[in-house]
Amino acid sequence: MLLQDEELLEKRPSSSSLERFIPEIPQKVKSRRKMRKLVCLSGIVCVTMLFFIAVSNVSSPNEVPLWSANVMDPQRNEKTFRILLVGDTGGIPILETTWAQRGVKETMALIANGKDVQMVLNMGDNIYFTGPTDEFDPRFETRFEAVYDSPSLQVKWLTIAGNHDHFGNVTAEIEYTKHSRKWYFPSLYYKQSEEFNGTRIDFIMIDTISLCGNTKDIQNAGFIEMLRNESHDPRGPANVSAAEEQWTWLETMLSQSSAQYLIVSGHYPMHSMSSHGPTECLRNRLDPLLKRYNVNAYFSGHDHSLQHFEYDGNEGHKIHYVVSGAASRADASTKHVKEFSKDNLKFNYPEKSWFSWSPVSQLGFRKGGFIYAEFGHESARLDFYDKNGKQLYATFIPTRRILTEFVTKSTVSPFVEI
Repeated sequence: MLLQDEELLEKRPSSSSLERFIPEIPQKVKSRRKMRKLVCLSGIVCVTMLFFIAVSNVSSPNEVPLWSANVMDPQRNEKTFRILLVGDTGGIPILETTWAQRGVKETMALIANGKDVQMVLNMGDNIYFTGPTDEFDPRFETRFEAVYDSPSLQVKWLTIAGNHDHFGNVTAEIEYTKHSRKWYFPSLYYKQSEEFNGTRIDFIMIDTISLCGNTKDIQNAGFIEMLRNESHDPRGPANVSAAEEQWTWLETMLSQSSAQYLIVSGHYPMHSMSSHGPTECLRNRLDPLLKRYNVNAYFSGHDHSLQHFEYDGNEGHKIHYVVSGAASRADASTKHVKEFSKDNLKFNYPEKSWFSWSPVSQLGFRKGGFIYAEFGHESARLDFYDKNGKQLYATFIPTRRILTEFVTKSTVSPFVEI
C-alpha cells in the first residue's frame, strides 16, 4: 500500500511544475481585460477625433454663401414672400444646444430649402439664461451661428430681445449685427418693410421688455445672480420716458402704414394659455393700437409653445395673435387655458400633459416646433410644424383693409389752371 502511494506521488507533477500552469488561466483573463480596455480607449479616441474633424470641417456661417431666393422658381418671389417664425432659440448652458433644438433646426432647414424661405423672424430669448456679456461673447457662435448653419437658413434674421437677453448686455446683441451676415438687430425696436410685385409687408419689431418691464430685477447679471433673484410678472418699465418714446414711435409707424400686411412682433405674448399667460401691459396699451390701425397679426414668443388666437378688431376685421416660442424647448402647461374661449383659442401645442411643468421638456429633451408663413397677394398662410416635420395646424390671415384716413393723400392739385 505504501509502495503504491509512493508511486502515485512520484507520478504526480511536482509543485514547481504546477506553478507553471496555475497562473496561466488568470493571465489570459488579464489579457482579455487589457484588450477590452484598449478597444474601449481606441473607440473613445476615434469618436473624439471624428468629432473634432467634423467640427473643424463645418464651414463658418460667415463663409456659407447667402441663400439665393431665385434658385427654384424665378417667378416665385413675385407671387409670395416666405418666412420662418421662431422664438426662444437661446440653447442651454454647457451643452449649448438642446436635443429638441437640433431637431427643430434640421426641420427648419428642410422647410426653408423646399419653400425657398427669404427671411426668419426671431422672437427673442436668443441666449439663455443671462444674455451675452459683450458683442464678442462666444455664445453668439455656439448658440446661433454654429446651430443655424444650413445654407437654406443663411437669410436675414429679424431679431428682437427677450427677457433673458435683458438679464445680460442687450446692447451687445445690437452691436453683434455688425459681425454677422444673417443676424439683424439694428435697434431695440425698428421697422422692416418687404415688397413683392406691389404687395407690401411692414414688420414692426418692438421691445416689450422696455415697454412693460422685466421678469427679474437684474441687468448685466451672471447665472448665479439670476437664480437668486425672484421671478415675477412684468411690473412696468424700468425707464418710463424711454417706454413712452417707444409707444409714440409705434403709433406713428402704425398710423403711417399703408401696407397690405401690418405685422407687429414682440417677445411677450398678448394672449397665452401656457405658463406665463397673458401680458396685461400689452392688453392695456398695445391691443387698442392693433385694433385702431387694423393690424393683421401680433407675433410673439416667451411661452415655450405654439399658439394661435383670433379676436375681433374694428368693423369685422380679425386680428391674429401667434405665439412661436418652442424653437429649443416646449412646455405643455395649460395654466391659463380657462381664461380663453374656444372661439378665440384656435390651436395650442404641445398637447396637455399630466404635469403642468416638466424639467425634461423645459430643458429641451422632448418637443419643439416653429411656424412657416407664406404671404400672398390676398392672404398669408401659416403652417405650424413640430421638430419632426409633422404639420400640426394651418391658418390663413387675409390682407388688411387699409383705413382711408391713413392712406397717403395725392399731392396733385384738384384745380385746373386756366
